[in-house]
Amino acid sequence: MKNLKLLVGLVLTGLSANGLYSQSNNQNTNYIALQGSSAFPEGIITLPNNDLLVGGFGDGSIQRIDKNNKVTYFSKSGENGMVIAVGLHLDKKNNRLWVANFNFKTESGNPGSQLKVFDYTTGKLLKTIPENFIEGAFFNEVTMDPTGKVYVSDTFGPKLWSTTFESKNTDVFIVNDLLKNPSPDRPFGLNGLTITPDNKYLIASVMNRTVKGGGTLVRVNLSNKEVTPIKLTNDKATHSFSGSDGMFFYKGQLLMVNVYSSAGAIFTANFNNDYSEAQLKIKDKFQSVYERPTASTIRNGKLYTVNSQLNHIIDDKDGKINTPPVLPFKVVSVPLKELLK
Repeated sequence: MKNLKLLVGLVLTGLSANGLYSQSNNQNTNYIALQGSSAFPEGIITLPNNDLLVGGFGDGSIQRIDKNNKVTYFSKSGENGMVIAVGLHLDKKNNRLWVANFNFKTESGNPGSQLKVFDYTTGKLLKTIPENFIEGAFFNEVTMDPTGKVYVSDTFGPKLWSTTFESKNTDVFIVNDLLKNPSPDRPFGLNGLTITPDNKYLIASVMNRTVKGGGTLVRVNLSNKEVTPIKLTNDKATHSFSGSDGMFFYKGQLLMVNVYSSAGAIFTANFNNDYSEAQLKIKDKFQSVYERPTASTIRNGKLYTVNSQLNHIIDDKDGKINTPPVLPFKVVSVPLKELLK
């Protein structure tokens, strides 16, 4: 890939930090500093004990933030075969953490993906599915249905993959042009993925990352695999929505991180009964605290979001590629109730 050499060989310097930082102009907004100078955090999730886990796109690490905001490593960089940690998903019934593991350059020289499954209570790696990277796939976001079937979005191709913990392989679940980036010169397309509260549909998002607007939401019927576009309403929000990265349902509405964050980092979507139509809203009260965010999670009434700074290693056409990120990398928290007003 065009930016492979940069991503793999980027050397960054700076002091790692560990602690809580209050934003000067809003006492309700806090930063948590992550460890490491090349983490480029991408995914975040809340464990049942209220610890947070944060995946590193830049170093493959998974960091843990406990209830006191102490930061330690759940899986250090270079451990457990992790290369690039992308989407995270919890199987709470079985105490399992699913992680999309991407590699820009496998042994063959091609990009590829696999899934890693950990016991989130012990940190032990339980399984790798499949053992060898699937060449040509970019696993991104991960979700699961009540039967234990796991679904993964593929950012390189208009397809979703699926597997189970008992499986040795990950198989193509569906291929559809509605899951393709409309810009033919853009290699990155399908990204955000989650399952609806009624467990009938997958909601997927196709991103048009460097263009304001143009992002889509797509509905996938799990019973018959029918793929249909979701009609988006609210012109202002729709014209600012370039597609979602991390997203999840909260009290019936979908919370999303917009990949074109300068047009509004946090969006919500409220759906009709069959999820064929959604009203988008920009939630920009705390817009100034975000620096190329990619995913969010909720803990104790606050929305925690990773400031990935991926625009320093992936060209977002904002002039920051090849420049050092601001260290330390941070997770920002904002009061959820105020955000959603």
